[in-house]
Amino acid sequence: MRGKISLLKIVSIPMILLGVYAFAVEILAISSLEQGFRHVSSITASVACITAGFFGILSKSMKNILIIGILLLIATIFDIVVGIGFFGMGIFHLTLFVWPILYLWGWHISNRKMSKPQCNDPQNSQT
Repeated sequence: MRGKISLLKIVSIPMILLGVYAFAVEILAISSLEQGFRHVSSITASVACITAGFFGILSKSMKNILIIGILLLIATIFDIVVGIGFFGMGIFHLTLFVWPILYLWGWHISNRKMSKPQCNDPQNSQT
């Protein structure tokens, strides 16, 4: 039997892809060291994005997924603040904020479904 596809898993796959893409772009852009702190914050956020994506797909512990989701949110907010300092506010900064929110919303939905008792469970039925 195949497992159910949840919002958490759906969000995790593009997060891995976008994190790998962002990491590659930042590694290639590191040759210009005038914005070194900006590169460090972007690399940290992309590694957090990749890690959260893998946790969302592979981890069975909802507590670990919540912790990595909060760390991803903190890293993203830090990256947005640093990016605004270098480039100014733009629509791109707002779109960066969407992924951690979707990730944590997926965690919330999955956690809520896991905490509900199953109606089809023969041990819980009282017939």
